[in-house]
Amino acid sequence: MKPVTVAFFGISGSGKGTQVEILKSYLGKQSALPGVVAPQMGDILRAFMQTGTPIAKHTGEILKAGGLVPSFVPIYLLVKALNETFDGTQHVILEGTCRRPDQSRAANDIMRMFGRDDLKAIVLTLTKESAKKRLVARGRFDDAEDEAIENRFSWYQEHVVPSIEELRKLGWTIHEIDGEPDVGTIHQNILKELKLQ
Repeated sequence: MKPVTVAFFGISGSGKGTQVEILKSYLGKQSALPGVVAPQMGDILRAFMQTGTPIAKHTGEILKAGGLVPSFVPIYLLVKALNETFDGTQHVILEGTCRRPDQSRAANDIMRMFGRDDLKAIVLTLTKESAKKRLVARGRFDDAEDEAIENRFSWYQEHVVPSIEELRKLGWTIHEIDGEPDVGTIHQNILKELKLQ
């Protein structure tokens, strides 16, 4: 099996995190390659803010105020994470790392540097109504407010959709997958699109 390089996208509530974990587990079991590298930007960003460095403090203040973190921060964190864990032979699953076009360009540059040319993105499509129901059902404190949910949906359209289009321009194959069915069906559809079955 050739190493897989795939980036995941979808509005809040679309099930990206769940599908990333299932795919990571699947690739780990099916492949003779030495592992799967799947940097989760949310986790990396939270750990970074705990370091207490001046940039980490400013990043925390921006996020607390509901602002957008400057792109150099997630780009720096992605480079750092890959530099420490990726040697070019593993599968790579990116989630939360291409939130704006310049971040997509950085991810593309890194993958191309390692000679990756079969680059793919999975976009989980879901109606706002279904996503909102899932977020409310999830029960997290930051999922309860209508305004917060609407802000996330707007932010996705304004920043993330252009990031997906940037990857398309850079030669990535974009696969749209219906995010409405059950978790197992979505996983099977992802495997088919990635030609892993």
